[in-house]
Amino acid sequence: MEEESRGGIGLIVMTSFQELDALGEALVKDYFHKARRRDPTSLDIEGFIKDYLELELVFDRFAEEDRGKIGFMADGMTPLTVWRDGRPVPVVYPGNTLVIDLFLERDGEKGRRRFTMAHEAAHNILGRHVPLQAAAFRSDYDGEKEYGREDLARIFSLNEAFANRLGAAILMPPFLVEKAKRRHHGGKKIVCYEGGVFSQKEKLAIRKMADTLGVSYSALVNRLKELELLEFRPVSEYLEQGLGIGGEL
Repeated sequence: MEEESRGGIGLIVMTSFQELDALGEALVKDYFHKARRRDPTSLDIEGFIKDYLELELVFDRFAEEDRGKIGFMADGMTPLTVWRDGRPVPVVYPGNTLVIDLFLERDGEKGRRRFTMAHEAAHNILGRHVPLQAAAFRSDYDGEKEYGREDLARIFSLNEAFANRLGAAILMPPFLVEKAKRRHHGGKKIVCYEGGVFSQKEKLAIRKMADTLGVSYSALVNRLKELELLEFRPVSEYLEQGLGIGGEL
């Protein structure tokens, strides 16, 4: 356990990315077991949220000033601004209601929709796992204290980082990533050349893996890095052997 203190704020960090990876995988395996899912290749995130976490899941048209807000874990007190009859209206959803922006139901938004659901579900799980670090507009800070902008930014960014990591661990636990890698890449590590360069063959394998897992290409690349499943090589190797360019001059 690590304690950070700055500017009058005592922020107790009681989790780690490695712990969240283990927690995410355990949750998904337990869900598959209880749902009697045999040999799954991806997570039914809606079933996980509604049946396993026992949360309400609704879609609504967000009207928040912050256009980047596309998911919301309601606490029964904090309003969410949504469109009603052509005008923005603050609505207080019951606690344990996960609200997703309706536009994410559009074609082509599957990966983003699933990750947003997993991210908001992760906020709920974090609220149970590390209640002193509970996220999503409540319990992040002591309402009796006055915090500076920098302190608040640190709290929210840490919570968001934890929710992103746990969300990724839920959608892409190691055992499902390994299964997809065996299916589409023979179980071998994905070769990544210096600077983040992938050959067309590796890109196609990543795309197939991402489709199988129901995530975006970029989300899977990030997860492969986190799980140390990329094999890094010098880009000169790709230039010479992959592209047939350069060599001795």
